[in-house]
Formats: sequence, structure tokens, C-alpha cells
Amino acid sequence: MNRSCATVLVFLAMLFVFGAASTTGAQSDCATELGFLSVTAAPANSAYVAPELSVNCDGTSVTMNSNNIPNFEFVQISPADLQANQISYSFPQSPTLTGTTTEIPIVGTTAVTVGGLAIFGPNEAPRNGYRDPYLDNLLDFCGGHTAEGFYHHHTRPDCLYTAEELATPGTIIGYSLDGFPILVPYVYDSSGAVVEVTSSWQYTNPDLDNAWEANEYVADSGDLDQCNGLENPNIPDFAYEYAYFATDTFPYFMGCYVGTASDGGGVAQMGGAGQGQGQGQPPQGGQGQQGQGQPPQGGRGQVQGQPPQGVRGGQGQLPPPPPSGGGG
Repeated sequence: MNRSCATVLVFLAMLFVFGAASTTGAQSDCATELGFLSVTAAPANSAYVAPELSVNCDGTSVTMNSNNIPNFEFVQISPADLQANQISYSFPQSPTLTGTTTEIPIVGTTAVTVGGLAIFGPNEAPRNGYRDPYLDNLLDFCGGHTAEGFYHHHTRPDCLYTAEELATPGTIIGYSLDGFPILVPYVYDSSGAVVEVTSSWQYTNPDLDNAWEANEYVADSGDLDQCNGLENPNIPDFAYEYAYFATDTFPYFMGCYVGTASDGGGVAQMGGAGQGQGQGQPPQGGQGQQGQGQPPQGGRGQVQGQPPQGVRGGQGQLPPPPPSGGGG
């Protein structure tokens, strides 16, 4: 082989290695298989740097690197403006059920979206009384906001999807840090019809501010288990033995982990000024208690701002607001 041919082969190999991890502008095979998006800057976000997202699969782990900038219009809801934060999360590429459940962090990242952004649990920070930011109308039109400049979601990012995608079983919203996917809340029943699956957490104590105390898990009151998921959901060609579902009501994403979180849950490698990550235990009286009650009427509540056009081929349908004052 002559030197020029060898040089070309080396160059092509480099393109393969480095291109296989990138989803900024063009998706890789790894990212495409897992459902990650090709992120580009939203025209309305000209004041901020462009979003960056890369995904690497090594056969054991999936590593997602991002600057945590949304690829949809940023609408400032909290006092803190948006800042870029270089973040890195890893999760198992082939997750397995442990046979036990573990608590998600009370503060910090519990999962990631396919758009490269962090997902937090269903409550605010301890200094804010662990309140539900969704019921308090503290989230933008895509289910998120900033804390110290760090953007994160507390509820499903509907703005990234069309109405059809949001109602199609198997549409991937993100991945829990234990590696299991988070899906839109629909599966097929035994006749092949599409049916919605609902949370088994019930809104039993609306007078309490703490989100984990205001809601209680009531087995079989909905379709999903305590962690807000199902084993072997009825979705054709689904490659996992378990899935979480991004429901309209608490806990919105996960109520606990069924696998082992590679990053420990809530712990991330992060640079820049942003929300600190950490682990914690939910307040007493939260997860696992039994009780009776109904979730707040109207499902997901009021959101702030206007959805952008054409983020992922269109925009989803936003749900109606809850009753005034719902959830504290």
C-alpha cells in the first residue's frame, strides 16, 4: 500500500471514530439508534451559544456530553438567565433489572432527554420546600426552567414532538441514569389499540407543599408501578425489559430507579456556572406510603411562553391548566 492510500484510510478512520459520537448537526448510528436528536440553534436563541450534543456507545455504557443549551426557544421563567454548562452523563447501554428499587435523588439530575438536557425529579430544592414546580406554574412551555443558569426539565418536553409522536407508543423522551428509556405514556392493548398508561401516584394531600408528601403511591390505582414504569410493555420491537413513562401527573418521569444508575443518580461531571448536582433522600412520609385519593383535575398545568415552530417537524398539543391554586 502506498503512502497516499494509507493517509486516506487513516483520514477515513478518523472521520468514522469522531463522527460516530456526534449529534450536533448530524446524527451518528449510535445516537440514531437510541433516538437522540440532531440539535441545532433555535433562531430565537441568538443571544446564547449554539447547543452541542455528542453521544458515544462503547458496548457497555452510553456517554452523553452536552453544553445543556436547549434547541428550542428559551423563555426565562426564573430569575437566573440561561448559561452553557459542559455536562457529561453515562448510563448502561444494556440495562438490567436489579429486583429492587432505589430512590431517585431529591436534588439534581435523574435522567437526560434525547435533546441533551438534564431531567430533575418532580420537586424543587429543599430551600423551596420540595414543592412541585409544575403545579406552581414555574415551568416554561417545554416543561423546564433554569436554576442558577442550569436548564433542566421537571415534566415532559412536549415542544420537541408533534402531536402524532406524543401519542405513538415507543416514542423516546429520554433515558434514566439507570439506562432504561423514558417513553410517552402510550402502549398497545391486546387488541392492538393504542391506550394511555397512567401513574399510580395519587394526589392525596393537596394542603401539603412538599410534593412527595402531597402525593402517595397507591398500588394498582393506575397502570404503572411505583417507579412509574412497566416491565415488558406491549410495544412492537421494543428492545428493553422495562420502560419508564413520562406521565401527565406526578412523578412526571420516574418515582424511583429499577436498575443501577451509572452516575449514582444526580451526580454529573459538569463545568461552568450551573446548578450543583447531589444526592439526597426524599423527606419523610414521601415514597412508598399507601393511601386513597384522586390526582388534580385537568392533568398537566399552565405553562409559560409560546412553543417554537418546527423544532422536530411540528409542535405537540399542550394540556389544559389545573384548577386555580392546585397543589399549593
